[in-house]
Amino acid sequence: MKLKEFQLDFEAMLSEAVYGHGFLHYGYWPGGRPETPSARALGEAQQAWFDRMRAEIPAGVETILDVGSGTGANALALTREGFRVECLSPSAQLNAMARAKLPESVPVHETGFETLDLPRRFDLCLFGESFHYIQQGPALDQIDRYATRAAIIFDYFRRRGEGAEGRRQTHAAFLAELEARPGWRLALDEDVTEAILPTFHVLDHIKNAHLAPFLKRFRTEFRRGRPVLSRIVETAIGRRLDKFQRPSAREETFGKTYEYRLIRLERVAP
Repeated sequence: MKLKEFQLDFEAMLSEAVYGHGFLHYGYWPGGRPETPSARALGEAQQAWFDRMRAEIPAGVETILDVGSGTGANALALTREGFRVECLSPSAQLNAMARAKLPESVPVHETGFETLDLPRRFDLCLFGESFHYIQQGPALDQIDRYATRAAIIFDYFRRRGEGAEGRRQTHAAFLAELEARPGWRLALDEDVTEAILPTFHVLDHIKNAHLAPFLKRFRTEFRRGRPVLSRIVETAIGRRLDKFQRPSAREETFGKTYEYRLIRLERVAP
């Protein structure tokens, strides 16, 4: 399993176990850092993220394509509200988790958004921390193909001048791509970075204060009790474990490198 896949699985498990929803997205903290940086506080902030996104769904929307649907937590919550949702993700592992929790009536398409080919359209395309995985031009082309009314993007963009852009493109580049598509207008474009950053303060506290010390003690006892097996494990993943145990402070680095935005696009009537 790749480190990123393990991280997604762990975060989904934490969200499921602590708060019962299995969200993979960051938390939303409009009031700033919580007094107690706990897993439960993170779960409440993830619910606040969903509520903030949900508030932007236009009245009258009935069908939603959830692009990058993860474990299906957002889709399940939307389905319970009466929306007809279809899920989309290229990850077989996450799709299996989604299918296990979603009603059988909710299709889960195992493909990327760029290669999606369906005979039907949707009122709205939803991107919950998935837009940054897709090249912006092809993504907007597919939005034009599949969304009849609107699209919501709740995600982060690389700040201009901060390293090689790669797939994580800038907000300015997104606006330029959108300008070339007169069939759509920018109905909302809000910078919510400051409300997202406490997520990293909480995650770093959980890791630095609890998980890393536990892992250090476990490795010490494992070497003492199973020296041969311990050497095999350390050879395979020891460097990754060392990296995990080092103190981290992602709140500052994320805010410097990325800007997190809530965007709603609306189709312009011909």
